[in-house]
Amino acid sequence: MQIAIDTPYVTVGEYARRSGQSDSAIRREIEMGRYVIRPKEEGSKSAVLINMVHMALEAAEQAERVRQANESSRSAQR
Repeated sequence: MQIAIDTPYVTVGEYARRSGQSDSAIRREIEMGRYVIRPKEEGSKSAVLINMVHMALEAAEQAERVRQANESSRSAQR
């Protein structure tokens, strides 16, 4: 499997555009720790940046788990 990432970080707005989620839904996910963001210094007014490398790795791991489960299911049916 090969995954190409066009940029390591994207803003919340850009991630919303790409994923179809609302900005507020994404911010809730960030607050719950489900999305990894670039660390910021306390009080910084810089944009929140979502780590796309982490998102790609998470997606690849999920795909691998599904693939393994499907293989196990097929083996059990034989």
